[in-house]
Amino acid sequence: MLQKIKDLMKIKEEIDEINKNIKENSKATSDLTIGLEPLKKELTEIKANQQEFLKNFKENLFVIKNLKEDFGKEIYEFKLLKGQLQRKLLEKFEEELQKDLEINRDSLKKDTEDYNELRKKVAEILSRLNLTSDEINKFIEISKNIKKEDFELTKFARQLLDMDGEKLELMRKIDTLERLVSKIRRRELVR
Repeated sequence: MLQKIKDLMKIKEEIDEINKNIKENSKATSDLTIGLEPLKKELTEIKANQQEFLKNFKENLFVIKNLKEDFGKEIYEFKLLKGQLQRKLLEKFEEELQKDLEINRDSLKKDTEDYNELRKKVAEILSRLNLTSDEINKFIEISKNIKKEDFELTKFARQLLDMDGEKLELMRKIDTLERLVSKIRRRELVR
């Protein structure tokens, strides 16, 4: 029986130990409950903030989608405008080029006409010079046959020599004119 009492005492000690553990666990659970209360509040706030964030995100996503569509339209319009601008620039360039070519063509035509007219005049001057040269040669032949004493013929011979000098001067001028005409031709060919 003593054994039974000892067993009962032992059981009582174990029960006391269990009760003590239960109290400690109860206290720990109570402390945990108290500690979880702020966490629960924070979790509720986080959940509210997250819902607000999702709401704002959805609104912003809608705005971004609209902006993307508007931006796509603007890019398309810009590409159209770019194509039209390139076309207009090309047309303007061709128009200006056509005007310049027409002006240069007219100028070249005028220069060609001037050159042809100048050539005719030079040919006439050469023809006259040849006739004058023939006449001067005749006068020189005649003057050789005239006596030295004849003052009038001597004076006439001087005039012929002066005319011969003029002829040489005219021939130099013709040569200069021919060079000038040649330069004008070269310039026109370069253009």
